[in-house]
Amino acid sequence: MPRHRLWERLDGATEGAATLLVGPGGSGKTLGVAGWLRETGRAESSTWVRADASLTPARLAAQLDPDRLLVLDDAHDLPIATVRSLDEHLERDPDSLKVLLLSRWDLPFTRLSAELLGQYSVLRGELLRLDEEESAALVAAHVPSHAAEVSRVIAGRTQGWCAAVVMTARAVAASTDPVTVARRYTEEGATVADRVASEVFATLQPRQRHLLLCVASEPVVTPDLAVHLTHDQRAGEALAELEAMGLLVTRLPDVAGAQYAIHPLLAEVVRRRTAAGGVDVLRAAATVQRAVRLDVARGETTDAFRRLVAIGDHTGAADLLGTSGPRLVLRGHGAGIHGWAVSHPSAVDVAPASWFALALERWESDALGAARHWLDRIVADPLPDQPSSRLQVACARLMRSRLQLEPLDEAVANGAAVLADHGQEVPDPLVPLLTYEQAVTLGWLGAHAEAAQLLETAAALGRALDLPALVAAVLSHLALTRFTLGEEAAAAELAAEVLAGADGSTWPSLHARGRAVVVRDLAAMSDLPALGRELPPETGADAPEHAADPTTRFWGRLRRSRLELAAGSLSGAERVLARPIETPDPPDHLRATLEVEHGLHATLAGDHARLVEVRDRLDRLGYAGEAALIAGLDADLRGDRRAAAARFERAAEQSRLAQPPVASIALVASGQLRDELGDRDAARDRVHRALLATEVRRAAAPFVGWTRHGTGVHELLDRQRRARPTPWVEELVDATEHLPGLAVRFGPTTAAPGERVTLPEGAVVPVLSPRERDVLYELARGSTYADIAANLFVSENTVKTHVSSLYGKLSVNRRSAALAAARSMHLL
Repeated sequence: MPRHRLWERLDGATEGAATLLVGPGGSGKTLGVAGWLRETGRAESSTWVRADASLTPARLAAQLDPDRLLVLDDAHDLPIATVRSLDEHLERDPDSLKVLLLSRWDLPFTRLSAELLGQYSVLRGELLRLDEEESAALVAAHVPSHAAEVSRVIAGRTQGWCAAVVMTARAVAASTDPVTVARRYTEEGATVADRVASEVFATLQPRQRHLLLCVASEPVVTPDLAVHLTHDQRAGEALAELEAMGLLVTRLPDVAGAQYAIHPLLAEVVRRRTAAGGVDVLRAAATVQRAVRLDVARGETTDAFRRLVAIGDHTGAADLLGTSGPRLVLRGHGAGIHGWAVSHPSAVDVAPASWFALALERWESDALGAARHWLDRIVADPLPDQPSSRLQVACARLMRSRLQLEPLDEAVANGAAVLADHGQEVPDPLVPLLTYEQAVTLGWLGAHAEAAQLLETAAALGRALDLPALVAAVLSHLALTRFTLGEEAAAAELAAEVLAGADGSTWPSLHARGRAVVVRDLAAMSDLPALGRELPPETGADAPEHAADPTTRFWGRLRRSRLELAAGSLSGAERVLARPIETPDPPDHLRATLEVEHGLHATLAGDHARLVEVRDRLDRLGYAGEAALIAGLDADLRGDRRAAAARFERAAEQSRLAQPPVASIALVASGQLRDELGDRDAARDRVHRALLATEVRRAAAPFVGWTRHGTGVHELLDRQRRARPTPWVEELVDATEHLPGLAVRFGPTTAAPGERVTLPEGAVVPVLSPRERDVLYELARGSTYADIAANLFVSENTVKTHVSSLYGKLSVNRRSAALAAARSMHLL
């Protein structure tokens, strides 16, 4: 049916970069635009894409072509990241776009400037309603007799809504007196969906009813899928018949092969019919059950659970979770499991085999309260002793141990025993899952080498069993483990692999992606950016952390601290580490890592007392090498170069931690001091050993200049380059050319120990104007009033006015006191 008003507006609107056509379901957006493309001959120069959650910004970018119109149907289903990407294109480079979006509601575009420039248009409202002529034509297609009178009655009821017109006309056409029936519908006020469920559906042929009952829940239906789900070789013909009669079955334009979409209104009608039951429903359920069994036997589980739920087979759905539930979740196909379980508790209670799948789905969704409920039931009331139930219980115990519900060592010992019994050849997804859970728990306990081996095994098994969601989680944990072992370059590669896979995935990847972001940023800050180079632009992105993943949460905290330090704020870095630990009490290896980090911060602040405290705590933990590093930094701070060099050398020999790179930091610091003491051979040896230890790792942090009284790192590296040139030393020489030692870099903005002021609780930090901040920074640089006036292009009197205002806000009367107060309040 021609939609001339709509087509005329589309002709003009699509001259711009982007057009949004907004209307409710059933208003005729898809068919109206498809008809416009055919009528105007634009179908050949357009691309039709049905939007969904898998259409990432990268996939969308591949579709953009300013010479072809891109039609995004169901644009309301676009991921928010993709909408933002479109918005950026529209704002920065509108000429690269030629997009028509069909949506049920507005999208969050930055509209004002684009609309004023004619690059963005929104079509909605009355434009999508059928006028009297269009409504009459549509009714006449379904009700050949008395079309004009029926159309008048229907128009008042349907308000020009295309789907309502079709449905009501279809119901009226099945009666012997269309006019009377149409009036009765209006008088009774029954909803269109109710009428179609009770009457229109009954007018269809049996084959058509069976088809709709079997496929109505599918987002896209092909003839082959229809045959598979209905067990009817002529199902494709029935699909084409429904499309031809206009009963809200639409053939998708511009796609290879025949593909159809069932309108949500018709899908709701079928859902109600399914809930009502009957012979037709039982027959459809049997054929869908058969199709699901065939799919699962072939290892195709993507839609198995959803299809059983759609036909109301809740017993079959519970059985499927018992046999294949973990596989569904670990493939990223667990959507809807929790909602179904909440709605059908009786089906779950009588199927204990399904409990682990429910626990796993909630665990992966970070809903630990619900996960704990099922994990407790699994441990307290396990299934009969058999291989799969032993695997479930072992996984459940490891998960519960990380929630501090049972001892970690007992859960690990049990997991090792169960894995030993099963070996690695069992084609059960619970085997790689248990291997993964065992590795994660061992990583928290500090057995990193063993954890890395188990993670590699879990990744291989996960790939063999086609479990992409599990593989992503495994690889992200392996990346973190590699980083902890001091293999930063390998960790960065693994993190990049996870992020690349997550960007194009259809399975949930939130926590795997967050873990990979943590590793990527930590590795980046260990590389040349540690020497003052700019961090990659993506560094610092959000990194969601799973509540039951204490290892990632610990390193995420260090990541946030190091990002503050990279931004030049030592006080910000200290504040992050000073916050209460959100994870369980960390084991000794992580406590030692945290203490070393505190010690490095104390070094930059010149805080002798804190260095002594950190050294003593490391000694009590049994980390003598790390304690020697902190003692060396303290001796250097006090100016005792020989004692500092000796302690650094002891640290290089006895250190246990790979992160931070204690041994390499100690070697470089020792080299700086030995050179300053006149022993150039010893200095050269120390620096050479540090270069060898960091080259493969690309760990640049040891070369930032940790000592205050040693030769500059750049000078030592430059000598090394002349003696033994390598690509790594060349990079380091270039990166350190204009880099002062860290103490020089952070000194002006860091409160010295004697300057630190503890603000009273509830104290208000003063708000400084932009110009007062400029003056404060200049004072911190040691500038005179004349220097400040010249740098800020103001008079000295103006500078004095700003200084006086600063002193008043900080409640001080001299420069040194003002700087001390500003540093303590983190204004510098």
